[in-house]
Formats: sequence, structure tokens, C-alpha cells
Amino acid sequence: MPEPTGQDAILYVQLFNSTQTEAQVVARSWVFSKFKAKNYEDLDQQHPVGSSERTQLTTVMAFFESVGVLVSRGLLSEDVYFDGPLGFEFLWPLVKPLIPGWQKAGGSEATWENVQWLGQRYEVWRKESWKPKLEAIPPDKPPEKQEPHVRGFQH
Repeated sequence: MPEPTGQDAILYVQLFNSTQTEAQVVARSWVFSKFKAKNYEDLDQQHPVGSSERTQLTTVMAFFESVGVLVSRGLLSEDVYFDGPLGFEFLWPLVKPLIPGWQKAGGSEATWENVQWLGQRYEVWRKESWKPKLEAIPPDKPPEKQEPHVRGFQH
């Protein structure tokens, strides 16, 4: 995977800001604290299509579906994305068991395919790439890469 760039930083900040909208804050709060369905059938019984809870879940998942497109296409560094606090590490265990049933019910493997890809890639990244921050970037060493044109100054 290529080194993160200033463009990754800009896109990440834009994504982070979008998680701060009222709709995302409300939806994330419910999903991360109250959502308990164990599979798609459970989801359908507890939170049928059209319910406010189902809407909250799909609001959160749609955000991560979009992020999955960006990361899978190399438009956003997975290191930047997975290292930040956008909440995917909390969502993935909740929705992983739902997606196969959701795909079957919708008659399409494309249903939440980018969330699924992102989750599978996260599992690999976590095992193979992640390091505790103090080991990955010791605080006594400055970051190795700088992009003056992004930071607004020249050397």
C-alpha cells in the first residue's frame, strides 16, 4: 500500500466531519449502544424496513459503504483510515453476521459489499499492519514524510 499523502489527510478530515452531522451522531449513538441483532432474520424481526432503528443502522452503514469504495480503490490510505476514530472497528463485529442474510434477502451480492470488503480488509490490516502507536511512530521521532505544498509552506 502506498504511503499516505496530504490528500489522504484532507479526505480523512472531510470524512470525520461528516460523522459529526446530527443524523450521523444520532444514528451512531443508537447503533453503537443499543443495536443487538445477531443475524439478518433477527434484524428483520426487531427492526423492519421503514423503522427508525433500521434507518439509523443503514445511515451508519451507508457511510462505511462509501468509505469502503474509497479505500478499496486506493483513493484513501487504509493506514490513515483504519488508524483513525471513525468507528468501523465497533461496527464491523455488529454487522458482519448480518450481511450474508441481507445479501440473500436482497437477491444481490452487491448489498453492503463495500462494508464487507472493508471488514475483511480491516481484519487483515489489524493482524499484519497495525502496531501500537508508540511503537509505530515513537513520540521522540518526528514523522518521516512531509509534504510542504499541502502544509502551506516551502523549505
